[in-house]
Amino acid sequence: MIQKVLKHWDELQRYLEELPPEQKAILSSKTNHFSSSLQELSSQFMSLLLTTEDRYHLEKINHKLELKLSQQNSKIGNLEQQLERSQLLYKRVTKALTQGESRFKTILKNSSELITIIEADGQIRDQNSVALERILGYKPDQRIGVFHSDLLHPDDVPAWEAYFARLLKRPGIAPQIEYRKRHANGDWVYLEVIANNLLHDSSINGIILNSRDITERKLSAAALEKSQKQMFNILENITYGFLAIDRHWQFTYVNAKAEDCLHKKRQELLGKNIWEQFPDSAKTIFFDNCHKAVSRKVAVKFEEYYEPLNTWFEIEAYPSEEGLSVFFQDITDRKNAENALKKIYSQLQQQTKLLDTVLSTTPDRLLMLDRSGRLTYINRAGLELTPLSKTCILGKTLEKICWPPELIKLHNKCWKNLLATGQSLTTETDFIHPQTGRRNYCSYIFSPIRSAEGCIVAVLVTNRDITELKKAEAALRASESRYRILSQITSDFAYSFNLLPDQTWACEWMTEAFTRVTGYSASEIAHSGLPECNWIHPEDREMLREQMQSRSRSCKEVSEYRIVTKSGEVRWLWDCRQVVWDEAENRPVGVFGACQDITEHKLVEAKLCETNQVLEGLIKALPVAVVGVDANTLVTAWNPAAEQIFRWQQCEVLGQSLPIVPSDEVTDFSVMFKSELAGELQFAKDCRRQRKDGSLIDVRVSSLPLRSPQGLITGTMKIFSEISAPNGKPHQTRNIKGNCDESQPFWASYVRIPHLKKL
Repeated sequence: MIQKVLKHWDELQRYLEELPPEQKAILSSKTNHFSSSLQELSSQFMSLLLTTEDRYHLEKINHKLELKLSQQNSKIGNLEQQLERSQLLYKRVTKALTQGESRFKTILKNSSELITIIEADGQIRDQNSVALERILGYKPDQRIGVFHSDLLHPDDVPAWEAYFARLLKRPGIAPQIEYRKRHANGDWVYLEVIANNLLHDSSINGIILNSRDITERKLSAAALEKSQKQMFNILENITYGFLAIDRHWQFTYVNAKAEDCLHKKRQELLGKNIWEQFPDSAKTIFFDNCHKAVSRKVAVKFEEYYEPLNTWFEIEAYPSEEGLSVFFQDITDRKNAENALKKIYSQLQQQTKLLDTVLSTTPDRLLMLDRSGRLTYINRAGLELTPLSKTCILGKTLEKICWPPELIKLHNKCWKNLLATGQSLTTETDFIHPQTGRRNYCSYIFSPIRSAEGCIVAVLVTNRDITELKKAEAALRASESRYRILSQITSDFAYSFNLLPDQTWACEWMTEAFTRVTGYSASEIAHSGLPECNWIHPEDREMLREQMQSRSRSCKEVSEYRIVTKSGEVRWLWDCRQVVWDEAENRPVGVFGACQDITEHKLVEAKLCETNQVLEGLIKALPVAVVGVDANTLVTAWNPAAEQIFRWQQCEVLGQSLPIVPSDEVTDFSVMFKSELAGELQFAKDCRRQRKDGSLIDVRVSSLPLRSPQGLITGTMKIFSEISAPNGKPHQTRNIKGNCDESQPFWASYVRIPHLKKL
């Protein structure tokens, strides 16, 4: 019996080791109690064996022991069943917990919002990778262990630090905060964040930040604000008066033009009832139409005379959910003009015949069709496209008058469209001219003709020949193509600068020619500032600075100044620029323009100035008479030798017709002058001319044409030498012709023409 008990005891010990901690503690207590009972029974049994006198008593003890063992076995069986149920429940709970954790990690990983857990010192412990990469563009290993504030916008750091300090003092959910964080690509991302302080929770022991990307919302709000600002600027600058009225007929907006028309300031009207501020308007159709627009949700347009202001108004009202938008303008002048037109209506009727005459002589082809498409009028130009006479085609359709088929098809389409919509139509087409057989181009205007009731009773068709215009457009396109090619190779350059609020200039863009002219690249002068940048000549900076400081609005500016190229060369620029002015900020915000390198021009101007001085001195010093004449024979030059020979002073002849041609020499002079203007050179021609006192003198004349910078002949330069002295003896003069090149002017051997470099 003792051996059986020990065997069962060993089995019970093995089951005991497999139990969960809580079940094991309960069963251990019971087995310990059972072990104590066994020890007590064993002691009693041993005492009986020592006595061996009363076997009956021993059997009785054994029976009790068997009963107790049976009871203990029953209890052990119950405990085994509880153990199996506990193990099954433990496995189910463990599986559910594992699945819950897996689902939580999946939800956390794929959440559309960025969930961040940070320590009490602000370091990041964990972040969901998908949202982190989608919102900020970083991998999780790039952000774990760093401080949460290291990507914050510098302007948002103080707000976050104050928020984080309050968050550490108070556990739980804190109010939301907005700040910007730098994306991996360098952009700024707007985040809306809600924080939950769970440092006291042993399962979290951190602060959870739930961040939502609101960049698009912020940008949309900024765009909406900009749009509203633009709308305000439009309403304040339109030529129409504008009123916004809410559903209680109270003013919510009044623009500047409305103030002028109504003779009241907006401060007097905003928030006030329109019928109380303008009680007389309640007795007009303005009242009825406004209520009609609001009640029926339809736009209305009408004209009304307002007696208190002695003004006619044209009014358009548009209903909305907020109330009524009213556009109006003063049409008093137009109404007065209409009344004046009514008075001259009878005169217009008298001029109808004259108009018909004009229409018949116009080069445009004019046709009038009734609603059924029959021709009711055609002018002389329109008859060119049909072999029939005017009397034969009136009352017939275009198909029956042998009109070109291309035009018939277009007519039918546009004519039906105009009758359906009531709107004028404009189009172009080509066709084969029936007389010449050539392809012609024409433009069409289909205009409705309405009755007094507003019904369309006819269609006026205007057909204009634009064949030559099309050819000109083709030539213009070819010219524009050549112009674009020339623009790409020209030495001129264009630019655009932005003026920042701190009064520094930033280069927005610069054409490639800038580098060819200055040697600098656009990036090298991106923030160099104007006019203090080092490539502006120091002596011209003050002039540019004064010009910029005197600006008070948008304007066009032109100036010439010097620059110092990267290689140290000084060059001249001609600068034409347009200032961009911000009316809201009342300051310039930018400038764009174009510059031309005029260095060669400046050098040529200086050389030409020097040459002109030499030439003027030469002409004055010449012993022969030098006379300049323009294409109208007006004197433009008269040197001292001319004064001596012809006795007229310079002040008497400049700007006057040439006075030295005798009446009998006028014809020969005209023939010679025309040949000179045609470019022919005249050398050593003998002729007779007249002095101031009327006496005649024989002279020898040579002439050369004077040309403009474009090469056009604008006049002639004549050189006279006297060939007869007053006493009748020949006057010895130097032959002007000499051995000079006939293709060169007489002064070519005295002065040097500067070389003009092509720009």
